[in-house]
Amino acid sequence: MLSVERGKPVHCVEMVTGKNLTGTLVLSDERICAQIYSYDDFFQIDGELPIILRSETNDIVTLHSNLTTVPGTTFRSEPPRRTFRQDITSYLAVVGHDPWTAEDRIKRVTFRVKHSQKLMRHEAKMKAIGRSRFPDEEHLTIFTDRAEGLTLKAGYSATYGMEFDAPRDLWLVFEIEFDEPRRIEEYILHVWDYVGFLSFCLGTKLKPSEIRVDRLSTEEIKFAFQKNQTYFGDHAVHYIWPDAEVDAHDFWLGGAPVHSWDDNELSSLRACLVVWMNRATRWKKCYALMTTSFGLKNVISVERLINACRWFEDTPIAQSKDALSDDDIDAISDTATQKALELGYPPRICKRIKGAIKRIKAETAKERFTRLLGMIEMKFGTGILPKDAVEHLERATQFRGKIAHSHFTPKNDTEARAFLKSTLAMEALCYLLLALDLPIPEPGIKRIAANPSVRDYRLAYD
Repeated sequence: MLSVERGKPVHCVEMVTGKNLTGTLVLSDERICAQIYSYDDFFQIDGELPIILRSETNDIVTLHSNLTTVPGTTFRSEPPRRTFRQDITSYLAVVGHDPWTAEDRIKRVTFRVKHSQKLMRHEAKMKAIGRSRFPDEEHLTIFTDRAEGLTLKAGYSATYGMEFDAPRDLWLVFEIEFDEPRRIEEYILHVWDYVGFLSFCLGTKLKPSEIRVDRLSTEEIKFAFQKNQTYFGDHAVHYIWPDAEVDAHDFWLGGAPVHSWDDNELSSLRACLVVWMNRATRWKKCYALMTTSFGLKNVISVERLINACRWFEDTPIAQSKDALSDDDIDAISDTATQKALELGYPPRICKRIKGAIKRIKAETAKERFTRLLGMIEMKFGTGILPKDAVEHLERATQFRGKIAHSHFTPKNDTEARAFLKSTLAMEALCYLLLALDLPIPEPGIKRIAANPSVRDYRLAYD
C-alpha cells in the first residue's frame, strides 16, 4: 500500500539532478506541489520532463505537467550562508514502487466513483455477497463488456471482519483495459467518458477518484503472480480535482434511464454503456459540455446559458438540415434571375439573387427545434417536454444573441425567470438528444422524465 498521505507535507529527495536535494511534497485535491532546497550550490530542475521524487515513506512520486520557478536565494552575510529553493507545481502525480516515465504506457486503469453505489447495486449479487465470507467471482463481477479498443468492467470489492460473514466494507471498482496501451496524458479521456455515462444516468456531475494505473494487463498480472512472483503492484494517480457539493436528492434512481438492480436492467445498462463508449470520439465535445452543465446546476448565469447553447450546437444529431435541396435552389434562382432580366435589371444582380435564395436554404430555428422535439417525442412520448418547449428554446437563442453583443442582466424578475426557464429548456433538449440513440428499455423511457435534467425544466416557473 502507498503511504503518501493526501494533504499532508512529506519530506522528499529529488532523483533527477544527481545531487539528492531534499524538500517537501504535498499531494491534495487542491494542489500538487514540491519545494526543493539546496544549501550549497545553485540548481535548476527542468519542469518540461517528469520530475522524480522519493518520499520519506519510500514511495516514488513522478510529477507530470509541471510549472517550475527559477530557484530563489536567501542569504546572510555573517557568517556567509546561502539557501536555494525551487517551487514545483504539477497537474498530476503518479505514485508507486518505481518512476512513471514519459515512455511508460498504461494497459489497465481502475477507479472509483463517489455516489454511484445505488446506480450499480445489483440486488441478487449483493445478497450473495452478504451471505458468504468468500463470495464467488460471478457475484463480485457486475459486468465485463467490449467497446471499440476497450474492455469495460465494473465489480465489487469487500473486506470482512472476524465476527460476521457479512462484509465489513463494500465498494465499487470500475476498470478499463486497453487493447493498445495509452500514454499517461491519454488514458484519462476514456475514464472521463466512462464516468460521463454514470453522470448521464443520474443527471449530476460525478468524478473519478482513487485512480490506479498499471503497465500490465489482467492476464499479465496473473502470469506474474503464478510464474515468477515479480509483480510489484500498480501506481496511484493524483490530480487537482477539488470535490464539489452534490445535491443528495438528485441520486434518486427514479429518473435514471438505466440502472443495475436486476439482470434485465443490468443488460440494458451494459448495452447503453457500449454505445456510449463507441461513439465517444464523435461525441466527446458533447459529453464534456454535458458534464459542465451538470456542474453549473446551482448557478444562474450567462455562462450556463452559453454552455447549454454550445452543448446543443456540438450535439451531432442536432445539426441543422436543409429546408431546400440544391436542385430546388438552382431552379428558384434561375426563375428569379430570368424574371429580373425581363424587368430590365442588369446581369450583375444575378449573383446577388442566388446568394439571397441560398440564405433561406437552411431550416429556421423554429423548424429545427420542432423537428428535434418530434424525434424526441417519438421515442419518449408526447409531453416529455412542455407544449411550449419550442417557444422556450427559441427564446434561449435570443438570449444567447443578446449576450453575444452586449452585457446582459435581467431587467426584472419576469425576465430572470424567463432566462432560467430558457436555459433549462436547452439543457433538457440536449440531455434527451444524448439519450435518443441509446437502447434504453421501456421502464427507463418512462423514468427519464424524472431525471434532474428534464425534471428541473418541467417544474421551473416561467
